[in-house]
Amino acid sequence: MALEGLKLVQAPKRSSPDPVTQRRLRLVMQVEKQVTLVESHKQGRKPRGRWWSMEPDGKPILAIKYGKVPLELAKGKHAIACDDMDDVIDALHKAKAATIDGAFDAQLTTISAEVRSRFKKGAAS
Repeated sequence: MALEGLKLVQAPKRSSPDPVTQRRLRLVMQVEKQVTLVESHKQGRKPRGRWWSMEPDGKPILAIKYGKVPLELAKGKHAIACDDMDDVIDALHKAKAATIDGAFDAQLTTISAEVRSRFKKGAAS
């Protein structure tokens, strides 16, 4: 048998993370996806679903989004002005760190509740 000599044990049961952690992880994954899209853009591709747009002067503006909703990064501010695409990557890494630290938890909870309420309204119609 191929497993001879190995110490076999029961696999530990995985507990599902709490909703706050799930939202954080979801946003972190989306931020990582945006980094990949920026790298793709730097290679000349035009990725879809990106969080940045280009100003007339050629500088990118980045919005951090949960779903399709831009997060408020400061009072009344929903975007980050960047100098170039490397600056966008730097801003995304900082947003990832802020997400892990829980900086957006309240907003993620609010947005998530709003989305769930829309589904409930749609089902009741």
